[in-house]
Amino acid sequence: MLINMKNNFKNQSGQVVLVVMLVSALVLTLGLSASKKATIETKIDTDEQLLKQAFNTAESGIDYYLRTGATQYGDANSATGLANLNVSQVGGSNTLEIESVTIEGNPELLWLMGHATSGELDSAAYYTGASVQVCRQDNVGSGNFKIDYFYKSGATYGVSRNYQAVDGTGCVTITLSNQPVLLAATPIGFSQRLKFNGLASFPVQGEEISSKGTVGSINSTVRVLNKYEVPVFMLEAITSSGNITNN
Repeated sequence: MLINMKNNFKNQSGQVVLVVMLVSALVLTLGLSASKKATIETKIDTDEQLLKQAFNTAESGIDYYLRTGATQYGDANSATGLANLNVSQVGGSNTLEIESVTIEGNPELLWLMGHATSGELDSAAYYTGASVQVCRQDNVGSGNFKIDYFYKSGATYGVSRNYQAVDGTGCVTITLSNQPVLLAATPIGFSQRLKFNGLASFPVQGEEISSKGTVGSINSTVRVLNKYEVPVFMLEAITSSGNITNN
């Protein structure tokens, strides 16, 4: 009887030890899992914060370039924040493809007169082709183009307007007269990416600025299209009729 009691006690003790070991292992596993999860969440939060800082640094780099012309920017708010910029000209060839979709009712502008380094119009540099073709890149559906053609005749800036239906290739051809200045193509009845085809090289339309912001090991790139602005007196001509004299 005594032997049986001792055996039972040993068996129970062994079971208790086994249960304690299993519970300990479970608690340890849960603890390690929670610790790993907390570490991952902390890293995600840190990466998101660094990504936001890198994006802000890239944007600040663009602002800094527009003010100073410098293509490298150091973020004073971050010890490791740095933006490197790449600037390339838009235009200067016989074809100009618009990357973004031109929304119906909104004009897409094509400069036919060049600009000086100061940003002013340069009447000595302009498009020399006799016509310009405006096309839909995807050529899906139907619709028209509203074309506003701005030109210069002596001291007078004139504008002619017309509606043209796209042909089977999704294009319209605009015959130019006088000294060309600007072409505004507005899609009517559709929204698509547009393309301009010329018989000669188009003037430079502006510049594309790509800014890569870096904070620590995190990078963020911001790209903007900085096109030449339309003078106020020409903006008025978009909604008015007749000629506008440059005094």
